[in-house]
Amino acid sequence: MINWEPVNTFIADKQRFLLSTHLNPDGDGLGSQVALAACLRQMGKTVILKNPNPTPFIFEFLDPAREITCFDSNKDETLLSSVDAVIVVDISDWERLGEMGRILRRLQTPLICIDHHIPTDIMGDVQIIDSSASSTGELIYDYLVYCDAQFNQTMIDALYTCILTDTGSFRFSNTTSKTHTIAADLLKRGAKNLQIFSQVYENYTKNRYYLMGNLLVNMQFACNDKLVWYVVSKELRTKTGVELWEIEGMSELTRNIRNIEISIMFTEMDSGTKVSFRSRGNIPINGLANKFNGGGHKFASGAMVNMDLQTTIDTVIAESQKLFI
Repeated sequence: MINWEPVNTFIADKQRFLLSTHLNPDGDGLGSQVALAACLRQMGKTVILKNPNPTPFIFEFLDPAREITCFDSNKDETLLSSVDAVIVVDISDWERLGEMGRILRRLQTPLICIDHHIPTDIMGDVQIIDSSASSTGELIYDYLVYCDAQFNQTMIDALYTCILTDTGSFRFSNTTSKTHTIAADLLKRGAKNLQIFSQVYENYTKNRYYLMGNLLVNMQFACNDKLVWYVVSKELRTKTGVELWEIEGMSELTRNIRNIEISIMFTEMDSGTKVSFRSRGNIPINGLANKFNGGGHKFASGAMVNMDLQTTIDTVIAESQKLFI
């Protein structure tokens, strides 16, 4: 059981809060942010929602008033100085806050970190980390219950979105009986599950499918077809017209191919290469991610590698093949 009292103690004597989540925000980060903001407002707190990157359009339904804005280092440093505290969700790595994280560290703003990933950094005055949780939204749900929040539609739909997206619609290994119990409770409270599913999974651009088709045609296999990888280069993103956030979820594309044990997606960034590791569930891959200064869950991890695309591919695949020896 998580001891939430340090969070309540931290919040009690502060009035003005900034809530944020990681670079390229996803359903879990945004949903946790929105649900917690609604809870804090019930406590009479002032809440500002600010993220390193814009909200993807498939998640804009979580924020109909467009309160979540994108951090601008030229305009918002004064804002960061004006808040009493910061709460970051679905992140326990300063680097994943980008420039905003670097400014907050310099300002030494009081901070709470709530996350379900294995931490790679010491972040905040209060850390609530539970890597056994399916999502950060699961933790926020627990906190709302703990502090007897009055669940409104905003909270309910935001939390359901967290769980739906981070469990891959309840099919990933992080799905537990508790996950289903929470989802069932949210449904009883009126979660708009069909609308949420449609908004998130039936709302892609045609460009995303152009990219997806290219990736599937150019898959590469090794280790008796137990290892598969594919590459999202900057050139391919430009050719297909895909925004970076639209790649979210594509790391799962090949994990359900028969006999595959490990799948890897390489994404060429402006600086370095993002590597997404996925395992069917028989071979842990978080140790592999750790070798490249990354981390994550046992069967779903990632790393940002400070090398060019081809060098990263060669190095990571060579290291991955050792898992099959």
